[in-house]
Amino acid sequence: MKIAPGVYSMSQEQGGHVHAYLVEHGDGLTLIDTLYDDDGKGVLAEIASIGRKPADLKHIILTHAHKSHVGGVAALKAASGATVCSHDWEVDIIAGRRPATRVSAVPRKPLQVYKLQLGLALGLGKHKPCEVDRRLKAGDHIGPLQIVATPGHTPGSLSFWWPERRALFVGDVITTWPEVTPGWPGLTLDNARNLRSVHDLTDFGNAEVLCTGHGEPITHDAAAAIRTLAQ
Repeated sequence: MKIAPGVYSMSQEQGGHVHAYLVEHGDGLTLIDTLYDDDGKGVLAEIASIGRKPADLKHIILTHAHKSHVGGVAALKAASGATVCSHDWEVDIIAGRRPATRVSAVPRKPLQVYKLQLGLALGLGKHKPCEVDRRLKAGDHIGPLQIVATPGHTPGSLSFWWPERRALFVGDVITTWPEVTPGWPGLTLDNARNLRSVHDLTDFGNAEVLCTGHGEPITHDAAAAIRTLAQ
């Protein structure tokens, strides 16, 4: 679904109303996260719906390495030949050499996501491993996207800024389901650091579009929503 010029949103209920995003620029596509399912079919269907082919997907960039966001990465890399990119801290998790860091099983609000919290606490929800081709750091660029370090949810959590479209892609640093919050406390490894990352995102004071990892994107005056959360 097109949510802004050159920005397409895909979602599925499994994984906590998880979202991934396609960015269309120049002669290629960049995918931000890959949804929960291992087969990548939801993403491939969206690529076809906008008149593109899998080979048009040039980059897959990952906000972090939780199953909801990397489920389809191996299948989509195989289908497209795209370059897979992530923060260095996430690389071994994505490649299957290290498990995702577990969280506490003690319930935290919102309780609608406790099933996901418990799964992460127990080490459930495995994805198909995939090697990362490029390690990203703050200040790097992928196409029109600037890489922004936003640790807290995980140490390697990344956000992406598209200045021409005034669009921020923030993974799980901010969630909009079941309500707009600075992430989900029960699944965030360092909530205090995550909140500082939300505050850092107020630097993008003209942001219009906020694309979150869970819940519907905010497509109008996103900067105001970020300022409210940061306070």
